[in-house]
Amino acid sequence: MDNKTVNIPIKTYGALPNNRQMEWYRRERSVFFHFGINTYTNREWGDGSDDINIFNPSSLDCRQWVRAIKDAGFTTAILTAKHHDGFCLWPSKYTEYSIKNTPYKDGKGDIVKEFTDACAEFGIKAGLYLSPWDRHEKCWGSKEYNDFYVNQLKELFGSYGKLWECWWDGAGSKIARYDYKRWSDTVRSLQPDAVIFGSFGAAPYVDVRWVGNENGIAGKPCWATIDETSLLEEITSELNAGRVDGERFIPAEVDVSIRPGWFYHSVQDEQVRSPENLLKLYFRSVGSNAGLLLNIPPNRDGLLCENDIRSIKRFNEMLTEGFSNNILTKAAVSASSLFGEGYSADNIICDDIDELYIPKDGCTEPEIIFDFEEEIEFNTFVLDEAIEYGHKIRGFELSVQKGEDWISVWRGECVGYRCAEHFEPLKTKRIKLKITDSADTPIIRFFGLYNIDKSWYREEKAKFSNENIMRNGASSIERDGDIFDVNLGGVIPYNKIIFDGKDISAYELYIFDGSKNILYKTEENVDRERIECDFENAVDWSYKFRINVLKKKTEIDQLKIEVYYK
Repeated sequence: MDNKTVNIPIKTYGALPNNRQMEWYRRERSVFFHFGINTYTNREWGDGSDDINIFNPSSLDCRQWVRAIKDAGFTTAILTAKHHDGFCLWPSKYTEYSIKNTPYKDGKGDIVKEFTDACAEFGIKAGLYLSPWDRHEKCWGSKEYNDFYVNQLKELFGSYGKLWECWWDGAGSKIARYDYKRWSDTVRSLQPDAVIFGSFGAAPYVDVRWVGNENGIAGKPCWATIDETSLLEEITSELNAGRVDGERFIPAEVDVSIRPGWFYHSVQDEQVRSPENLLKLYFRSVGSNAGLLLNIPPNRDGLLCENDIRSIKRFNEMLTEGFSNNILTKAAVSASSLFGEGYSADNIICDDIDELYIPKDGCTEPEIIFDFEEEIEFNTFVLDEAIEYGHKIRGFELSVQKGEDWISVWRGECVGYRCAEHFEPLKTKRIKLKITDSADTPIIRFFGLYNIDKSWYREEKAKFSNENIMRNGASSIERDGDIFDVNLGGVIPYNKIIFDGKDISAYELYIFDGSKNILYKTEENVDRERIECDFENAVDWSYKFRINVLKKKTEIDQLKIEVYYK
């Protein structure tokens, strides 16, 4: 559902979205394309030392990528123009570690151009990810790197037409001193309509924040308002939930991959998220006042895999079919309070997104009742606030009438751009929507009830067996002295780690939380050959972990490690 600003005589409240953020909200569903040197090394995070001559996609077709996501209802696509390894998908003048020195098209290729041209052809909004962390560039972390990075920003955001998003993650941010103000000024001057996604030091300049995990789950609630400190310090719990009356309006973007890995690994071809799972992600992202950014990695041929295409196509069909019939259009609508002519409660069930319901000024707890001539059945609702006027609604309740009594069936806090929920089917002839708490006169844009095939939201188990994850073909161990960094080859859940103990007297186990290693366990006086670390709860969807050997009995030749999800 699209929406646009309406000029109405009503006051705003609190921190407000800017025009870029409202445009971002309306996209709802975006795609991330992770493609680069990692696609050919079978890694997730390259270190910038790989021979780029291995990069030579035989059938690369950005039109295939963009056509597939267009047919699946996505509106925006972001390409990894440069990941942490520093390899550039465009012929950058400022580094030799670029596509210009690969066999692809005899060094004449430019995948950023192929991508942006395809987006323009199919009416998809293009964005670019330029990793601030560059593990190849020798000046990274120095003052000179800021100049280097600005030059690459100018190449990308000044040479490829209209762009809608600049994506900065936080990897490496705690070491280097980035000049985010200068970087953001560069983006703003070249692409004033592009939102900037970022965290840590970029916080003063961003429009969109990380949701705090890569599971595809926004908080309940997930307020668009938040304090800047939450981004500066990357407090994941606050990134996930936001803050009521936060000092800034920075909504959350839910970045998640359709596969365990962000880059393509052939061993994960059968681990593609199902359409049912993607529909769940929609409710936990767009339906939780956030935006969905779904990663779909092209393979080594430079094409999207058919498994991924089938899944997103069916996902879109289920979404379209499920929300095709708003049951409330058959209802007689009445409200306890009305602002004035033109703002009646009937407006929120019609297709005109400029029509709003507004109660009398100062009325913060209006009720809207929907009467049906015959009994109806529903299991899903969608509720949209006119968020451009402020995060006003703080509580709402949905009730159905049984006999003479009203039975509460759902209570929520945050509405924002969209709140969508599903539950077991309900039957009634009378429904009531009540705003139970609002910071100011609430403004409602849309309310819909639907009866979606309940089979889609059955609980699905993760597609992982009890086999050792370290044998999945994409995992690896990087050693630095007695520190062993275990990369799982994707964002993969695990709840059991086993490793050799015969040569170890003491160790530390660190778990990666998406941005940093957190000390999970320390053990001394080890006296067994196999060390088993069981987690009370699964470590959901993590990239990696670290084993730091503090004391050893003899020199360690290699460390055998097993990882399981049971």
